[in-house]
Amino acid sequence: MMQSVFTNLIFRQFVKPGKDQTTMKVLFPLITLALLTGCGSLTLTLKPVQEFYSDLHKSKVVEIFSAGKANTSKLNTSVHVDTLPPKPTTDVSESTRKQLATSTVAPKTPLNPDLFSPSKILKVGSRGEDVLALEKRLTELRYDVGAVDGFYDQQTWQGVVAFQKYARLKRTGTYNLETQKALHESKLPEGLHPELGFPRIEIDLTRQVLLFFDEQGLNRVIAVSTGSNRKYCETSKKSGAQICGVAHTPRGKFRIQWRISGWRESDLGKLYNPLYFDGGFAIHGSPLVPSYNVSHGCVRISIETSIWFYDAIKNNTPVIVFD
Repeated sequence: MMQSVFTNLIFRQFVKPGKDQTTMKVLFPLITLALLTGCGSLTLTLKPVQEFYSDLHKSKVVEIFSAGKANTSKLNTSVHVDTLPPKPTTDVSESTRKQLATSTVAPKTPLNPDLFSPSKILKVGSRGEDVLALEKRLTELRYDVGAVDGFYDQQTWQGVVAFQKYARLKRTGTYNLETQKALHESKLPEGLHPELGFPRIEIDLTRQVLLFFDEQGLNRVIAVSTGSNRKYCETSKKSGAQICGVAHTPRGKFRIQWRISGWRESDLGKLYNPLYFDGGFAIHGSPLVPSYNVSHGCVRISIETSIWFYDAIKNNTPVIVFD
């Protein structure tokens, strides 16, 4: 009830006559979710929303996942790419869980630079063969783009940003000429801590990416948003008490200790499919994962990614967090 009232208040405050009402109906529930999501800086919430939706095409459809039981809603991959298993369309079975945790052969060397041919600039809302080629190339290199369907949606944006982060490019989320050249010349990302063996999770705070290695090698590269390193004082969503601290993500070697399926209410808000690796610090789904670090200390990943990630990661999986 309070969430509905709050959303309506925001809607009346910001929606101006002539605005695209369909876009706004998607935008404001996301703002409300972001304000209620734990491990996030509330003062920075509206900025990434504005950045992302400024390029949103009118025909874009954003799927909002149910806040109930995890894994009840899945996205289909309309074009099968051999380098990664297709996403399940029903509840995840044991065989599918094993399949999700298995990577296959991917190119380890870059493409011939002499054969580079630039495409048009692509961004959120773009469609067509150029987008499909982009999604296939990113998937070959293990970047998580969601459905490989020729539509540049939010998850494609996440995949492009993850590549830009890893390649140390400007984090625009737009497939510009600089990104096109870098992607053409790129090779399979490599981890920095092979001493931990397989499987493992590496979280690179400088690049703001997570590398998930399964039993056979690199499975996915995921864009994350970690602690902002800023001081905060906020009212607990559970007790009403004042909570102050520094938004710091712990560094070091850990293991996945415990988990909660679906939404979990914490003192600082809600977390989706959290996987805890150090006390109250978790890798969890969030409605907003901007290109920079804004959380209270947790490791944010997209809601869509958190669905398969929750099922693929086992308890006791090693996690290393480093700058």
